[in-house]
Amino acid sequence: MQGRILIVDDEPEILNAVKYYLEDEDFEVHIAEEGNEAVALAETLQPDLIVLDVMMPVMDGIQVCRQLRSRSRTRLIPIIFLTAREALEDRIRGLEAGGVDYIIKPFNNQELMARIKAHIRRSKEDVSSHPVTGLPGAHSVEHKVNELLQEGEIFTAVFCGIEHLKEYREAYGVSRSERLLQLMSQLLEEVLSELPGDKVFLGQPAYQEFLFVCPTNKAVPICEQMIERFEQEKAGYYMEQHRNRGELTYYDYRGDLTHALFIDLALGGVCNAHRFVATYSALAEWGAQVLLKARAMGKSSYVLEE
Repeated sequence: MQGRILIVDDEPEILNAVKYYLEDEDFEVHIAEEGNEAVALAETLQPDLIVLDVMMPVMDGIQVCRQLRSRSRTRLIPIIFLTAREALEDRIRGLEAGGVDYIIKPFNNQELMARIKAHIRRSKEDVSSHPVTGLPGAHSVEHKVNELLQEGEIFTAVFCGIEHLKEYREAYGVSRSERLLQLMSQLLEEVLSELPGDKVFLGQPAYQEFLFVCPTNKAVPICEQMIERFEQEKAGYYMEQHRNRGELTYYDYRGDLTHALFIDLALGGVCNAHRFVATYSALAEWGAQVLLKARAMGKSSYVLEE
């Protein structure tokens, strides 16, 4: 399979024609006929590229694109606009909304295919994403934070880690431990969705470490809400016998009986309001030190520093 494509258009003839052509070229193709459905499918499917019509009822393509760009899971997916509008100002609106390309109807199938392949290839070369959650990975996180620092933005960056995840993975296996990463991703996205999309950023710079950037005055309520939500959810990820016992017991790879604490959430945040930070590397080093302080508390906790 060459990739997963989502096509969004309210004209069934165009949807089916493009779908059949791409499937013949060994693409996995999904379709949507309106904007809300497109946003939901993009979140779920995580396509490699979206072909998006501009003129649609209820929510037009420009609005769909802006919504996708405001969400962590979909902000990096390449979007090609496909439309009958030829005016220069329409093309500019599409590109400014976050599209990577603009193709006018009627179009040539071979040209569309060439552009799709080129943008997928470029996306895979330039953008890293986490293999489990689909969140922006280390390269994208570093690029985004450096961009904010260079623009002189004041913000709080909060590093998030799940404590005792290693023991959980040894007891329950990789698949169930990855469900915890997905839980963290879901909780963070839900909590951060209450803020304007252009004011937050969520990524995963390490396999089991998350990072979110938010306005400084929102850091405390976000951290408190995250800990509350995490504590409510975590018991459901343990077997009843472990919940009743209040601890995780299992036999490790040597055959020794191991006692482990339940998972906790540690949040370490740093704000550049009163301290000059030039690069992501410097910010990450500072954040790691603060995260250690949160981890030392022995329960789900957060520590914020300026």
